[in-house]
Amino acid sequence: MLPAETKAEIERLGQSAYWDYDDFEVIILVVVLVIGLPVLALHGWRDNSASFERLAQLLPWLRIIAPDFPGHGRSARRHVQASYSIWSYLEEVDAVIAQHCPQGCVMLGHSMGGAVAALYASLYPERGSKLVLLDSIGPLATTPEQTPAQLREAMEQTRTRKLNWRQHYPDFDAAVAARASRGLSDAAARTLARRGVCQDEQGWYWDLDPRLGMKSALSLTEAHAQAFLQGIECPVLLVAARSFWEGRMDWFEQRASYFRSLQLHMLDGNHHQHMEAEAPLVAALVGQFLQE
Repeated sequence: MLPAETKAEIERLGQSAYWDYDDFEVIILVVVLVIGLPVLALHGWRDNSASFERLAQLLPWLRIIAPDFPGHGRSARRHVQASYSIWSYLEEVDAVIAQHCPQGCVMLGHSMGGAVAALYASLYPERGSKLVLLDSIGPLATTPEQTPAQLREAMEQTRTRKLNWRQHYPDFDAAVAARASRGLSDAAARTLARRGVCQDEQGWYWDLDPRLGMKSALSLTEAHAQAFLQGIECPVLLVAARSFWEGRMDWFEQRASYFRSLQLHMLDGNHHQHMEAEAPLVAALVGQFLQE
């Protein structure tokens, strides 16, 4: 559970809400509007809901509902015996929709969040009017032949895991710089850090569950991914970073062919276009798509 002082801070900010779901705490960032077209925005792996702040500024007529996934940002970590498999996030997504937009919403997701949004849109076509994918082409997949080695690696990691491990930095700026060194601008890394970096007696650290870096015991196969993507009934917008898919374009185009109704735009920039210099163009494409 969150400490009382953290809850008080969230209430004071007026743009976040804490919410208990079956004794599991998910932190929701509701940006800008209480009334507006509801958009459930799902962030990427090791990011947090602050990654959508720039889009919210550029699309002020939307009501963006952005949860921190479990183990990310300000949300609770999963139980030590629970997993972070891609399908494990669907239950939280379903509960957030029931709580915040029970009449349905636009689904929007970046990277891993896009994969989760795509799976959910396929499972529950009646709950999503449109789907926006930001540099995401669905869930990662492995072949059946790779499964035994993957399961063994996952078991080895479980055996040697350190649940309380933290990478400490001497100050806030050093933590920001560490994240920026992985392909983000300083400004984008700082946006994530304001929601994701904490301090203890040893220094500053990114408050992420260490298990996020562990292998999933099992993954979907390409046939599974194809069935999910082909099952999406609503119109889909995909805005992708050309450089991110270099060397994988054959697979990318194969995945794109699975969708029934797809608008595809390839842009310059990095994997986090929606937070970087390309954000105005990304926002324009998203806004046009949602108004069609």
